This record gives sequence, C-alpha cells and structure tokens, in this order.
Amino acid sequence: MKMKNTLKITLAFITLVSAGLVSSAQTKRNVVVEHFTNTRCSICGSRNPGLKQNLEKDPSVFHISYHPSSPYSSCVLNQHNKAGNDDRTRFYGVYGATPRVAVQGNAQSVGVNFNNSDLYSGEQNKTTPVEISLTTLEKGSDSLIVRVVIRASEAHSLTDLNLFAAAVEDSVFYSAPNGEGLHLNVYRKTLFDDGFTLPSMVGDSIVFEVRTDNHKDWNASRMYVMAFVQNSSSKFVEQVESSKGDADITRGGGNVGIGELDSKALRLTPNPVRSVLAIDGIESSDAALIIRDLTGRVMYKARPNSATKIDVTAWKSGMYVATLQTDQGLVNRKFIKVD
Repeated sequence: MKMKNTLKITLAFITLVSAGLVSSAQTKRNVVVEHFTNTRCSICGSRNPGLKQNLEKDPSVFHISYHPSSPYSSCVLNQHNKAGNDDRTRFYGVYGATPRVAVQGNAQSVGVNFNNSDLYSGEQNKTTPVEISLTTLEKGSDSLIVRVVIRASEAHSLTDLNLFAAAVEDSVFYSAPNGEGLHLNVYRKTLFDDGFTLPSMVGDSIVFEVRTDNHKDWNASRMYVMAFVQNSSSKFVEQVESSKGDADITRGGGNVGIGELDSKALRLTPNPVRSVLAIDGIESSDAALIIRDLTGRVMYKARPNSATKIDVTAWKSGMYVATLQTDQGLVNRKFIKVD
C-alpha cells in the first residue's frame, strides 16, 4: 500500500528494548467489523439496525462504517472525502454494492445475516503476538493527534504487515433519506496507510504519531483514531485498537490537559522506587490512571484511589510516565524505577 503523502503524518521513533528483559505474553486479538453503507441506500436502512443491535450485545467488537460513492454518489457522509471512503471499499473488492461488511479483513457475502452473532463469533477468543496501544495527545480543538505504539508481545513470524489508521467520528446525527438518523463510528479520513516491520524481539516497539486538522463538518469532541495491523496480501486484521472514549485534551504548559489539575493531584512515592509505588492525591471516583514506559507500552491501567499501591519490582529500571485523567483535567507525573 502507498502512504497518503498529502496528510500530516509523523513516524515518531523506533525504540528497541534490550534482549532478555521482557517476557513473552499472549495478547487477546480484538475483532473488528468494517461496514460499508450509504445514507441513500434503502436496503441499508432496513438491514443496518440489525447490525447495530448485534454489535450492542457485544461492545468488545470494534466497528467502523464507510460510505462509498457507489451506488449512490450524493450520500452526505461521502461528500468531503469521497476518495478515502472509496479506497477502503475497493481494497476489499466490494465497491458498488451496499450494505456489505468485512470481518477481521474478510469480506462477507452480500446476503450475510447482520443480526446473527455468528457474523463475528468465529474470530473471538483468539490471541496474537501484536499489541497496540493508543494515546491521545490532542483532541477537541483544531487537531486530532494520537500516538500509536505497536509492540511484539511474543515471538512471531509475521511479515508483510501494514498499518492503517483512520480518524473516526463516533456518532453522526443526520436524518438520512433511507430513514436512518444515527450513524455510528463514521470513517472520516485516512491518517496512515503504509507497510512496516514488526520488531522480531519480544517487547520491542515501533511508535507512530498520526494527526489531522479537524474538518468543519466533524464534531471534534466525538473524534478518535482507530488503528489496524493488517496483512497486506491476505487482508487479515492481526490486531485493532482505538482511542475512542478519551476525553478532550489540549496541549499547553508542562502537563497536557483539558484543565490543569491542582499541583497536589497524583503524588507518587517513593520516587525513585524499587518495589512498591504508592499513589496519593486522587480525589475523584471517576479517575483513570495509566502508567507507560518511554516506548509507550502500557504497564498499568486502572481506576485507582489514594490507597492504591503498585508492585513494580519486576519492571525494568528506567523512566515511566503516570497519567491521571478525571473530568476536571489531566496531569502527567514522571517517576524512576531503580533496581
């Protein structure tokens, strides 16, 4: 595949972790249903509600909807990015007929039952050597910026891989000619579409930063990024992840946040730490804490409180970043793990 040169795309860096310091671990493979539809397609209007109800029963399944220009070229959700919608549809060889779906990169037949969980259940409960984590760096302002970290979580022989990352709007409210009023996980723009090599050493990561200016038609607060690791030839989706649900974030100052939290928020002791890290300064019951190493690998993720203690004994020595996010804002704190 060819990178979209007109987009603002940054390959941030590649970081290799020393051999023998990271153990192999199986990673759950996430399942994705790619949906090809059209707001002027009456058959889509009758069949899509069944797919929506099916997916609501299993929120762990990822979903993204594309709106190709055929068979109805005047679809409103196609107008400002016709090429992007059509490219992904042609990639699966389903251009010209809606509605269609591809499950884990496998295009399904025209008449497949959208209401049946068997549509995707055969791909569930499987593992992969690929781990993806996404960190929102900016959202809800003029730009959407997300860091994508792809990590080899166990030994593998994967080759011919491609990263496809797209800007997606989680809900679009539009009274369409086919009777649909709510359109979910609407593809808006391709941010990255190019081949890469997954590190061969377990624990090694490759890091990308993808970004886009927000379009006037998008609700910036509803935007997120979905990232696929996919085989270029077979089209099989090895792993998928998204930044959906992240709070609005604007860049500024030493911290990144929708508002700077009190300087006493999120205290980490001791620092440096050898074995047990104590968390303090958390006053919100809705707080979310994520700790990452400098490659972007998620080491810890939970809803903590001031009694939370984290055993870091087995972690590699080095710098880590703890991010506390609440409805009041977001704060980053660095700490050092020593042996």
